[in-house]
Amino acid sequence: MKKLTLILSAFFLISSPVLAKGKKAGSEQFSCEDSIPYCKQMKSCAQAKFYLKQCGVDRLDRDGDGVPCENVCKK
Repeated sequence: MKKLTLILSAFFLISSPVLAKGKKAGSEQFSCEDSIPYCKQMKSCAQAKFYLKQCGVDRLDRDGDGVPCENVCKK
């Protein structure tokens, strides 16, 4: 029984990074599968940058300067 618990624990630890694929590490996790395409819905600059760079949501950078959602990512 202990071996089974150990094996299952090891499997869970190994598979965790696979399950998190496509998300940012850390306390804030984002996914291109989320439906948050507009600046007014962004909660942080990191989230806006993720959607611009990782998901290719170009409308977040209307002026094309590389800074998404100027209302969230103040210069």
